[in-house]
Amino acid sequence: MAKNSSPGREATDQPPPINAPFTRGQVLSLVIPGVLLLALIGVLLWGALSTVRAPAGAAAPPGTTTPGGAATPATVPAAAAPDAATATPQATATTVPPPASPTSVPTATPAAPATATSVPTAPPVTPTAEPAATDAPAATPSPAGDAARPLQGRRIGLDPGHGPRNDLGAVLVDKATGKLILSEDELNLDVALRCRDILQARGATVIMTRETKDSFTAPWPADVNGDGIKHGQADDLQERIDILNEGHAEVFLSIHANSSANPARRQGIQGLYCATDDCPFPKESKRLGLLVMDQLEAKLAEAGNPITQRELRSDLWSDGPNDPYKHLFLLAPAEPPSHPRGTHMPGLIVESLYVTSPTEAAQLKQDRVRQAIALAYADALQQYLTAPAP
Repeated sequence: MAKNSSPGREATDQPPPINAPFTRGQVLSLVIPGVLLLALIGVLLWGALSTVRAPAGAAAPPGTTTPGGAATPATVPAAAAPDAATATPQATATTVPPPASPTSVPTATPAAPATATSVPTAPPVTPTAEPAATDAPAATPSPAGDAARPLQGRRIGLDPGHGPRNDLGAVLVDKATGKLILSEDELNLDVALRCRDILQARGATVIMTRETKDSFTAPWPADVNGDGIKHGQADDLQERIDILNEGHAEVFLSIHANSSANPARRQGIQGLYCATDDCPFPKESKRLGLLVMDQLEAKLAEAGNPITQRELRSDLWSDGPNDPYKHLFLLAPAEPPSHPRGTHMPGLIVESLYVTSPTEAAQLKQDRVRQAIALAYADALQQYLTAPAP
């Protein structure tokens, strides 16, 4: 064999030229491993994709709607029906899903389409389930309802002064004709009925000592106080007290309008309450009186009739210069035999304007003024019962 020009090295020791053609064996040694690697990758990808594909033979994905509008049911094996029945939107919030199959891939999410499917044997879920859950709170009064009826459960007494036994109270008569212009008994009853309606609309139970011109709410015995005098003034007043007590009123107003023989005093509003140490509720009655005076002043001003005088005073009264001062019967503590029972709750006698003043009597005949007075009484009573005492 001929020698190469380089001594000591055989010609076959040299690497083949770079541009030399590959032999068949070299090609096979490169192609076969590549094909096997691609086949292995394809098998692995097919296995992964098969875990997330829909079951073979399904006409459409579960939960989809066909062009005709009908939902396509999912094909679920019979053994899987109990689990699938709980896979409704309502149940998924509280139901624990079954363990994953050992062959499932962690990235697969088969639960998502399952929540949209329904098993034909499972009862359908209807929208009526939602309103049923909200029916219970409706039985509890809402804040708006409470605001509309702030006196719910409260008991209030109203005593329209005078009336029965042909007691007209204060009157204004036309001197020229002798015609009655205004009588207190009619005014007191009208204002009391207006006030009652307002209080009842706010939820209160209202105890009225009389609701008509000529009779008391309860039957009137001949001798109410048992002093042996029949149909006396003390019987009239004791009957009013008994009606308020038996009605369990928490507070009361005796509704009147004022009168005076002195023309200089024929203006303004007045409240009288039992203020001395022998009275059962002097502090509470004074607080009520202040609230009534404030509300009367405000409401009459709003009605276009501002008052010029107001007075809240003790009910101690003397009928004449030489007569002793005594409590007014309706407010006084019990004093047998003529006054065996006193009121069991705070109260006030309120005199709104003067019947004996032609100017104020003209105001008292107006509907808007009477309504303003009734509203003032209702607002004062509500404030007394619902606002914390100072």
